[in-house]
Amino acid sequence: MRATRPFAALAAAVLVLACGGGGSDGLGVQEPPPPETTCPIPVAVASPTFREHILPVLRQTCGANSAISCHGTPSPRGHVSYAASLTASEIHAQLLAEPANAPLDAGWRRIAPGDPARSWLLEKVTKDDPGGAGQAYGNRMPLGLPNLCAPTVETIRSWVAAGAKDD
Repeated sequence: MRATRPFAALAAAVLVLACGGGGSDGLGVQEPPPPETTCPIPVAVASPTFREHILPVLRQTCGANSAISCHGTPSPRGHVSYAASLTASEIHAQLLAEPANAPLDAGWRRIAPGDPARSWLLEKVTKDDPGGAGQAYGNRMPLGLPNLCAPTVETIRSWVAAGAKDD
């Protein structure tokens, strides 16, 4: 009977640790908190649309509705505006242009329909050094806020891969 008590205590401890209880790594060392993120889409959307998913993210994290409105005015930084005074189609048209602050001759588009790897918006929201190699192509976006969470980025990537339609 005494032999089962240590086993039961060990099994209970393993269950608590396996379920994430306790806040430590099992050796008494506290685990660091997860990194802060900006997460307007907490669960990735498999078939996102511009007007229902992408435009609200841009306006919430970069435009007039964000804590730091870099792209929410008629004369924004980065030469693209998500201002409430613009229609969804006007904003979509801006996204298809060549970016003013990307490496020249690299084939970048703000959004390259069907080609997430050539979409400057994705480069800017996923890389600490957009454009690479310490070049002066700005900072990771959204500037002054925590990084976008993975589900939000994946939703944007899915929209671009599907052709980045204005729907």
